Amino acid sequence: MKLLSNKKYNVILKYFIVAIVVTLLLIVAIFKWDTVKTVFSVVVGIFEPIIWGAVIAFIMNPLMMSAEKFLNRFIFRKKARPKVSRAIGVVFAAVIFIAVISAIVLSVIPEIISAIPGIYSGITNELIPGAERWFDKILKDIPSIQGIVDEQLSSILSGVRSLFSTIGPKLTEFLTKLLDFANSIKNFIFGIIFAIYFLFSKETLQQQAKKAVVAAFREETYHWIFSFTSSTNSALLNFIYGKVIDSVIIGIICCIGMLIFNMPYVMIISLIIGITNIIPIFGPFIGAIPSAVLILIAEPKKVIWFIIFIIALQQLDGNIIGPKILGSRIGLSSFWMLFSIIVFGSMFGIVGMIVGVPLFAVAYDLINGYVDRKLKEKNMPTDNDYYSMRGVDIGKVTDPVPIEIEEKSVAAEAQDPETEEK
Repeated sequence: MKLLSNKKYNVILKYFIVAIVVTLLLIVAIFKWDTVKTVFSVVVGIFEPIIWGAVIAFIMNPLMMSAEKFLNRFIFRKKARPKVSRAIGVVFAAVIFIAVISAIVLSVIPEIISAIPGIYSGITNELIPGAERWFDKILKDIPSIQGIVDEQLSSILSGVRSLFSTIGPKLTEFLTKLLDFANSIKNFIFGIIFAIYFLFSKETLQQQAKKAVVAAFREETYHWIFSFTSSTNSALLNFIYGKVIDSVIIGIICCIGMLIFNMPYVMIISLIIGITNIIPIFGPFIGAIPSAVLILIAEPKKVIWFIIFIIALQQLDGNIIGPKILGSRIGLSSFWMLFSIIVFGSMFGIVGMIVGVPLFAVAYDLINGYVDRKLKEKNMPTDNDYYSMRGVDIGKVTDPVPIEIEEKSVAAEAQDPETEEK
């Protein structure tokens, strides 16, 4: 589409319009974030089964490809059967995925059911009587508090009455949450079905997407889009699979350690610690708090030892296990990891905290590559150490002239006949 006859002005006008649109979208996103978030939630709710399907297919894809490689190498090496290999690979990936989910659910739910009486008994027999004894001791040792308690008793009772009056709305809210949870389970099941279709049609969908991108953008732009999507895919895959392996190892070590120290709720707590460990930096703290509360209810004397054990376990993960598995795949400093977790977590919750680090790592690499390219165009070094000098000294680096002069003087002396005679 040509807006003006002059090509140069036409390009300038297009960029100007794009800049205005992007600026307006940013203003709306900043000042009307609640509205944007609501619209985003509605859209996500509509497409939730498809989103689940894409996520599950992303997770199952390496399993399917591994099965296909094995079949093509050892079973169908004489005559390739791509459709049969794809079908077996999809079935293998689906069975592994469903088996893992089922194993987690079947190992946790029975323990949760069996733990409910113990939690109730701990609250009624240990926690409440202990709090009452502590409160009575405080009143006995400090009589002046008794007057404060008497003064506040009426307000406490009125608060209790208001609490009971709000039970009805809270119950309605609870039922709504329960219905949403059931709807999420339904979408997850449909997501598995969509994931199977995604895997069977993977090449066709990729071809259609590439065809649309090539048709819509210039050559330089669509090459950049393909490079960006490839980098994002690699970063997400490396990070998520690395963190899953790391979290499984941490969960197993936690389970073994709790069995050795004879702590309660081993399976539940090990699962909580393993799952929350996927979240960088804050994951250990998120998982340790509810776990410590469970142990405090069941066996209060062991909660300190549990906290010490979790701190030691997370130090082992942060200094040995995590770096060995993940290595330098992310390439972000601790500051940028913390920055990405806070920003994405505040915008998208737990999911943002998990995927925020690899997504920000991709954006960081893109920006870093752009900066390095611009520096090379200006014949400036790209090494970070160079820019640690004072601002007035940047740009004054020259070629090592003294070394060149010495080389020339040595060459001149070698050609000088008087020097040769000497």
